[in-house]
Amino acid sequence: MVQSRGMMVTTRRLLRLCSLLLAMLALVPAASAESMPPIGRAVYVRDHLLLNYDPQSALNAAVTQVEQPRFEVVDIHCHWSLELEPDALLTAMDERGIRRAINLSGGHGEQLDQMLERFHDAAPGRLIIFGSLDYDGIGDPDWAQRMVAFLEQASARGMAGLKVWKDLGLTVRDTDGENVAIDDPRLDPVWDACGRLGLPVLIHSADPVAFFQPIDRHNERWMQLRRHPSWSFHGEQFPSRDTVLAQRDRVLQRHRGTTFIGAHMAGNSEDLAALAERLEQHPNLYVDISGRVGELGRQPYSARRLLVEHADRVLFGSDRYPGRTDQPRYRIYYRFLETNDEYFDYHDHSFPPAGDWKIYGVFLPEAALRRIYHENAERLLGLAE
Repeated sequence: MVQSRGMMVTTRRLLRLCSLLLAMLALVPAASAESMPPIGRAVYVRDHLLLNYDPQSALNAAVTQVEQPRFEVVDIHCHWSLELEPDALLTAMDERGIRRAINLSGGHGEQLDQMLERFHDAAPGRLIIFGSLDYDGIGDPDWAQRMVAFLEQASARGMAGLKVWKDLGLTVRDTDGENVAIDDPRLDPVWDACGRLGLPVLIHSADPVAFFQPIDRHNERWMQLRRHPSWSFHGEQFPSRDTVLAQRDRVLQRHRGTTFIGAHMAGNSEDLAALAERLEQHPNLYVDISGRVGELGRQPYSARRLLVEHADRVLFGSDRYPGRTDQPRYRIYYRFLETNDEYFDYHDHSFPPAGDWKIYGVFLPEAALRRIYHENAERLLGLAE
């Protein structure tokens, strides 16, 4: 085997670094090792290695604590289980200025019946339930007919919308074992029924760009994907991100009479120019900000422009639920939307849960805040006062 001198130098340096890391770990006292967080950053300069690198900013920047939103909020993107107590959820909503919360984890069948009975019946108009499709048997001649009947019955019972999870287009298989595309014609009766029944479809299509890239040193969500390797859709076994979004867009085009809410900025949080084009092309498309404030806040000029220009098409969402103790997002989201604070964390973790960056507030005008906080969602749900 022929090795260049440059390759030999690189290999020697890598071996030195590995040896240094092993030596440092061996010298870490037991107490320190136990107290060290399980995830963090390591940096090196030549042969100097530093574990759990956590630089503290020296900026004298404003810090605005926003405990309550300027206007009441409709959280269009929540997830909670049957174990949650309705009264506890309502109390947490009142404490955080949340008028209505929409649970996207309603499911179907018996689970949906229990969700409606436990939450919808306890607080109609405040605790709102979306159901989901049962893909079992897709490919059978009567599958679409059964799903339309389900939508009709569930809507009459109180289900307020349909949640479509990201597995459609990525991993859902029909009875022949073939991948089911979002724009599969067998789903057309479902989208038409949602439009006829006035059920908005909150659809999660694709995922962040990094989830479709190799999990290597260039991936900006490396820490997140190492913790959750099943979130990666890189590889020939999955359709590309562009393919999935194109499928979704064809559905929007074919079903103008149905309202679609693109979860997580419709999968375009890294490319707001492309999102603006989609909003122009598809008047039946709305988006929610859930789980993407970290993306929006690192591009505050572009984010503010989009949120102001398309304020009537953006909905507030958290991807959590009021009162959830891990990753509390409401104060951070309110701060992002309402203040001009600079260079702050988009998380309450001891480490960045997604990408390693800070965010900036976009200080939206009051008219845009009202629409995003509650007016748009209440209009789509038929609950406008």
